[in-house]
Amino acid sequence: MAFMILTAAFSLCPNDIFLFRSFLEHRDHQPYLDKITMADIQTLNALALQRRVSLIKISTALFPLIADHYNLMDVGNTLGYGCGPLVLSLSSQEPLTTLATPGETTTAHVLAKRYYPLATLVPMPYNHIVEAILSKKVCGGVLIHEERFSYNSSLILRADLGELWERETSSPLPLGCLVIAKNIPVATVEALTLALRTSLLNSLKEPKIAGKKALEYAQSKDLMVIHKFIHTYITEETFCLSTTGKKALKTLWRYCAPFIKHTA
Repeated sequence: MAFMILTAAFSLCPNDIFLFRSFLEHRDHQPYLDKITMADIQTLNALALQRRVSLIKISTALFPLIADHYNLMDVGNTLGYGCGPLVLSLSSQEPLTTLATPGETTTAHVLAKRYYPLATLVPMPYNHIVEAILSKKVCGGVLIHEERFSYNSSLILRADLGELWERETSSPLPLGCLVIAKNIPVATVEALTLALRTSLLNSLKEPKIAGKKALEYAQSKDLMVIHKFIHTYITEETFCLSTTGKKALKTLWRYCAPFIKHTA
């Protein structure tokens, strides 16, 4: 059976590299991915809003705004259990009147609006946030990706948004989801789902090899950080979104709907 050749876009995060490693290494998989784009999450969200890519990883908070054109995949989703974006500052006493976030369409930004309603949010590339805090351009920042595991020791942890979320909702925190254009045939979606699960499983069976591959793209060059990231954010929900996982997504969309509409 011949399958469509798809455009794809995903992040440079270790979990996405583990998920797409077979495609990055050009192993034999059907359907084939073409024109792979790797970018930060805010850029990926912008591509999804422009409907420019067939298969794309996005912030979970963004999905309601693109649901008319994309379907949620059962594979490749990221949920945090008692952990999520970290809010940090230089001082434990300083009021968080300004907060850097990794982009106004990100889940981290939406959660910051929910939990810090009086703060002025300052979107910027995620890898600029630590420097913005250290240089006192902002009072604090919301860290995502590997930097939440390896941030500068002079920074003070003020809150884990995943902990706040789970305490409030008794639900894991959906951070990112993999979506596919609605015009892609079902047979192609099914074949792609199987190929991604196989790629992810192979990566987990070869953690040293996959970890080194992730290091090629990661912001952090510490292999221990890579494996900590993988251990935290690749779960059973990444392989196959369960009823519990789907409920968690709906909870996020319901609780954060006013902020999602406002930020887009």
